[in-house]
Amino acid sequence: MHVNVNMTRCRRAKKMVKDKLAGNFVEEFVVLWDYANELRLKNPGSTIKMAVNRVTYESPPHFKRFYVCFEALKRGWKEGCILILGLDGCLLKGPFKSEMFFC
Repeated sequence: MHVNVNMTRCRRAKKMVKDKLAGNFVEEFVVLWDYANELRLKNPGSTIKMAVNRVTYESPPHFKRFYVCFEALKRGWKEGCILILGLDGCLLKGPFKSEMFFC
């Protein structure tokens, strides 16, 4: 193809892709507030908590954790008195690494 690309162009292209990818993650984390509100609306009695970190009061929030316990699971737990707690989890990949656990 007779294309000559120097290192400066490669670095710029890599930076553009990383910035675009980080922007997509930010947009997806913003939608978590809508997910939490929808879960509260559709599953009354459920516990939904989302924790965020802020460096300063004016800085934008950074996602820390998201907790959901559905009312049906709480009721089933109390009625069945299950002695074993089941946990499942996954690791979030990408520029904002974290862990997500399910009960």
